[in-house]
Amino acid sequence: MRDDLDPALVGLEPAELWRQFDALRRIPRPSLHEAGVRAHLQALAERQGWAYSGDAGGNLVLRVPGKGAGVGSQPLAIQGHMDMVCEKRSDSAHDFYKDPIQLRRSVRVIQGREREVLQAEGTTLGADNGIGVATGLALALIPELDHPPLELLFTADEEQGMTGAFGLDPSLVTARRLINLDAESDGRIYLSCAGGRELHAIWELDRDDRHHDDVAVRLSIQGLRGGHSGVDIHEGRANAIALLIAVLIDKQVDLEGVRVGSCDGGGRPNAIARAAETILWCPRSRVSRLAESIERAGARLAASFAEADPDLTVSFVELPAEQHDTVAGPVSAMTSRAMLEALRNLTDGVLSWSRVIPGLVETSNNLGSISTEGDQMRLVMLSRSSKQGALEAFQDRCERSLEASSATIEYRYGFPGWEARVDTQLLRVAETAYEQLFGRPPVREAIHAGLECGVLNDRIPGIEMIAFGPDIFDAHTPTESLALDTVEPFWRFVVRLVASLV
Repeated sequence: MRDDLDPALVGLEPAELWRQFDALRRIPRPSLHEAGVRAHLQALAERQGWAYSGDAGGNLVLRVPGKGAGVGSQPLAIQGHMDMVCEKRSDSAHDFYKDPIQLRRSVRVIQGREREVLQAEGTTLGADNGIGVATGLALALIPELDHPPLELLFTADEEQGMTGAFGLDPSLVTARRLINLDAESDGRIYLSCAGGRELHAIWELDRDDRHHDDVAVRLSIQGLRGGHSGVDIHEGRANAIALLIAVLIDKQVDLEGVRVGSCDGGGRPNAIARAAETILWCPRSRVSRLAESIERAGARLAASFAEADPDLTVSFVELPAEQHDTVAGPVSAMTSRAMLEALRNLTDGVLSWSRVIPGLVETSNNLGSISTEGDQMRLVMLSRSSKQGALEAFQDRCERSLEASSATIEYRYGFPGWEARVDTQLLRVAETAYEQLFGRPPVREAIHAGLECGVLNDRIPGIEMIAFGPDIFDAHTPTESLALDTVEPFWRFVVRLVASLV
């Protein structure tokens, strides 16, 4: 491992954790492209003399012998995922497939107080879940720490579809106690998570001829915060795709004679869309009136989201004639109207709140991406729910509405929820260790996001699990921030808990 620690990490403790994080941030690791980090982990295991094994799903387990009082104890699995969400600012030239993540420390006002945070330069940081992977490695590498035999389980493709967890060979994990280090809120132990499923709607576009007086215009939504579609959905942040639809269906926006050319926006289904745009074909005589009505609709949206998304901008520009051949041609008026009507009926954001846990979102929907390639348009939305049957009922209604516009529907990447168990020895030991350290009990929590615990619970019969982590804000966005004041107490808790499980 390189000794030249990134300047943003110098002086941070525990030093071994940050050395491991620094090594990870140098390795490109988009979802389904984890070969580099997998090779790094295998090489580390070989240097340390640890056994390791993998499976067809791309997962990797490093087997670390017990130390001190933990020699001969029952094994303990420490779990994190190797991949990261790859989002960047529009002005960033970063290549996630080649470039290391560039780090910086800064001060942010978060929830009313200043916090020192670790961020990346214009991109996602990858603390989700690099900090979890680095923590597991540091536990194994620091000689003086007592721990049971560790099975460091590092999964592939958590962010895109949890395909690693779904494809896990259960024989890789002999432990029946597992600590997931992929949570993002200090002082909380997670015992439950929502299930989810992607719905893909695909339209075959019947391109039409341009009218002699048609001009192409671009309507854009930009400047949004974005965020994690599970963790941040309750904050009422604007979704660029939803706002694009809202402008197009606004009662004061007259689309008579206007035809859709393309729609593109968002990125990952589990990220709240930060930008979106559509190319429209409009009679020249109507451009000025359309621009004025869209400006008014945009102003109303900006006022509505002034607090949650103060940098929201809605722009409308007429493209010069020389660019007309470089953008998608018009879709027939009938198909344009049918698609807009179907999109009008979709709901984005919180659909219902839990009646059991105050403040917990029960069911939600995120319009994750819309894209146009050639003569096909695809909308991808990710729905989540912790209530049996609610997700399926919502998506069934969406399917009927979308199919009425001639869309083809596909379901992908469904993942199960994780039902809380409060009677496990692992939870009792964890709560005791936390209270001994900090003089107060941790908060038992459920999360409206998909943790791999839901899948692993199905793949590994009889396993006890908990999840926790330090504060991470704005995950899945270029402003992802790891709160540095929570890393050291998070580490102390991990060390105390692991030592208590010998």
